[in-house]
Amino acid sequence: MFSAAPARQPLSEAPAFFILLPISLSLFLCGTVPSSAAALTALFSSAALLFFCTREIKKGFFPLFAAVMLASALLCALSLQRVCARPLLPGSVEGPGRVLSVLRRRYDSALLVSSGGRKYFCRVKGKSVPREGSTVYLRGAVFPLGRRGKAPHSFVRYWRAKGAEGEAVLFEIREISPPKGLPRWRRLIADYAEDRLLPLSAAYLTAFAAGIRDPLVYEPHKRAGTAHLFAVSGLHVWTAAALILFFLPLSGLLRFAVVSAAVWLYVFLAALPPGGVRAALMLQMILLSEAAGRPRSAFNNVSAALLLMLLYEPVNFYDTGWRLSAAGALFVSAAAPLFGRSFLSFICIPVLLWFVTAPIAASVFGEVPLAGLVLNIAAVPAFAVIFPLVLLLALPPLFALPGSAAAAAASEAVLALFQGAVERGAELFPGALAFDRALFMLAVFLFSAACALRCGAGLKRSAAAALIFMFFMTYSAAM
Repeated sequence: MFSAAPARQPLSEAPAFFILLPISLSLFLCGTVPSSAAALTALFSSAALLFFCTREIKKGFFPLFAAVMLASALLCALSLQRVCARPLLPGSVEGPGRVLSVLRRRYDSALLVSSGGRKYFCRVKGKSVPREGSTVYLRGAVFPLGRRGKAPHSFVRYWRAKGAEGEAVLFEIREISPPKGLPRWRRLIADYAEDRLLPLSAAYLTAFAAGIRDPLVYEPHKRAGTAHLFAVSGLHVWTAAALILFFLPLSGLLRFAVVSAAVWLYVFLAALPPGGVRAALMLQMILLSEAAGRPRSAFNNVSAALLLMLLYEPVNFYDTGWRLSAAGALFVSAAAPLFGRSFLSFICIPVLLWFVTAPIAASVFGEVPLAGLVLNIAAVPAFAVIFPLVLLLALPPLFALPGSAAAAAASEAVLALFQGAVERGAELFPGALAFDRALFMLAVFLFSAACALRCGAGLKRSAAAALIFMFFMTYSAAM
C-alpha cells in the first residue's frame, strides 16, 4: 500500500541528488538563456526545493547546506564552461583515422571517426561503409557541428554527447585495415555465438554481451515498446554480477576485485551504454559500502553515479540513453520504497515509469508504442527470469559441454515463447503516442513528486513542489 515516507533530512538521505539537480537544470536551460542565468536559476531552484523538502531544521544543517551549494555552484560553472566551449577546428582533415561507431540509416550511414586527436561526425552514402573499429584513410573539409544552421540544436547536442567536435564532409574514405580492439572482440563474440547457438539464442546473447542488435529480434520489441530490454542496463549488470558470485563465492578484497573487473569488462564489451555504466558505478559504490560497513541508499547511489558521469563528460546530459537511464533509475529508486513490497508496486511502478520516460523517447523517436504501457508490467519481471536462465542454458553449447543440444533447444524454446508473446502483445495493443506538452507535464509531475517524497517532504509538500516544478520545466522547455 502506498504511504508517505517517514520524516527524513534530504541532505542526509540524498546529498548527491542535490548536487546532480542544479547541474542537470543548468544544462537543460543552457542554450535558451545565458550560461550565468542558467546556473543561477538552477542553483536557486535546487536550494528552494531543498528547503521546501526539509520539514525540520536540525543542528548542522546550514554548514552541510553551504557545502552542497558551494560544490553545486563550482560544478555548474565547470560543466557549463565545458559544454559551451567551441573547439578550434582545422579547415580540413586528411590522413589515417579510426571508425569509433557506425549508425546505419535508411539512406546513409552516420560515422564517428577519430583522426589527428579529434573526433568528427560524418555521413557516408552507399553500401561500402567502413566497419566499426577499422582504420581508414579519410580526406575532407571540416565544419562546426550544425554548419550553416542546417541542423537542429538537438542534432548538435546528440553528436557532441557522442564525442564529436566537428563535422567532416568527406571527399574520400576507405578502409585500410580491419577492426581492432573491443569492436573486433565484439564481432568475434557475435560470430562465435552464431556458430554455437540457435538463431534466437544467438541474437539475444549477442545483444546482451556485445551490444549488437539483430533487427529480426529487435524490431518486434521496438514495436511492442519493450526495446529497452536490449539496452545493457542495471538488470543485465546485476545479473552478470550475481552469476559471477554464484559460481565463484568470494569475500573480502578478492570479491571486490573480481566482481569489479568482470563487470567493467562486460560494460566495455557492450560498448559502454549509459545504463550499463551507471549500473556498474552503482555496483562499485555498493561494494565499497559493504567493505567499509556503511549503510547504502539506492536513490543516493543512483544520483552519485549519474553525477560522476556528468562530471566526466557534461554533454552526456544530452544523450538520449543517459536521459532515459537517469529518469528511469531515479524514479524507480525513489518510488519503490514508497510503495513497499506490496503486489500493487509490481503494477504501479512499471505503469508510472512508462509515463515518466515516454516523453523522452517520443521527443527523439517521434512516438512511443502504447503496447509498452501494458506489456512492461509482465515483460520486465519475465525478462528478469529469462535473462539469467538463457545465460545458464547457453553455457553448455558455448563451451561444448555434455547436454549441449538439449540446453540449446531449451533456450530457443524459452526465447521463442517470449518473442511470440511480445509480438502478440503488440498486435493486441496497437497505436502509438506522440510527444505533447500534457505528456511532458505529467512526466515531470510524477518524477518530481517521487523524488520529493523520497527526500522526506511529505505528501502535501511533495505535491506542491511537483506542481511548481512542472510549470517551471514546461515554461523552460517552451522558451
